[in-house]
Amino acid sequence: MRKIKFLYIFIIILICSFFINKFFINTNYSNYPSIYYSLDKKQNDKVIIDLISNSKKYIYFAIYTFTKENIADALISAKDRGVSIYGIADAKQTETSFQKPIIEKLKNAGIPVETQKSAGLMHIKAIVSDSGYAIGSYNWTESATVSNDEILEVGTDKKIANEYLEIIKKVLLKNKDNNLENETSNNLSDKSLIINKGLKYSYNDAKNHIGESAIVEGVVLDVYKTSSGMEFIDFCKNYKTCPFTAVIFADDAKKFNDINGLKNAKIDIFGDIKDYNEKAEIIISDPSQIVKVNS
Repeated sequence: MRKIKFLYIFIIILICSFFINKFFINTNYSNYPSIYYSLDKKQNDKVIIDLISNSKKYIYFAIYTFTKENIADALISAKDRGVSIYGIADAKQTETSFQKPIIEKLKNAGIPVETQKSAGLMHIKAIVSDSGYAIGSYNWTESATVSNDEILEVGTDKKIANEYLEIIKKVLLKNKDNNLENETSNNLSDKSLIINKGLKYSYNDAKNHIGESAIVEGVVLDVYKTSSGMEFIDFCKNYKTCPFTAVIFADDAKKFNDINGLKNAKIDIFGDIKDYNEKAEIIISDPSQIVKVNS
């Protein structure tokens, strides 16, 4: 009887061990972020550079103070190997003698870096790419690298990276909207130029033209609005496998009268074709970017 009791206990222990091991094996610790304290190794700049060097498709960054030449060089190298890069920096900091040369260097290399036009500070310190993200208190400066108490969080979790990416895109878009009249006027003249040049592509082909300002054409199969107010125009039955998407951020949705009326219509969408999660994307901020096409 005692032997049977011990046998039962042994079996229970084996079963518990199986489920405990299954839990730990299935838990993906590789996606957990790494936290860097600046004064431990005084190499937070190299962490940023590693993220940039591992990027293959796109990089978005927002930075308050930027003076590190080695980070600028890493961004330029990424641009040279075909990575799409978009950035924004604080306006007042960019006018200083220590930051202005860095921003000019990036612009001269073909990297668009905007400076915020709003009244407040552009105080974000973040970078997101297809290889991961880095965010924290760390400015890209020598003092922040070797002297200041700074924290930098680096991770590869796609959900978290996409959350940060949408924020940076929102900041960039809001920055453009502060000069909306000029932007819209320029867009209309650019549209005529693009039509004349024949820069018009099917939504299936848009992914082959990332980085271009162009017109993407397709029949709208669905319009979807998220709980946060963002709207997506879908040209495929399954948006998850669709090679192209068009998005309207919540702040801009109020400019559009009847997006649902686009269902089953053939439309042209004008804008910058960008890479988002290895798909082509156009961000729509103005109704002039959408034109119904007569079939």
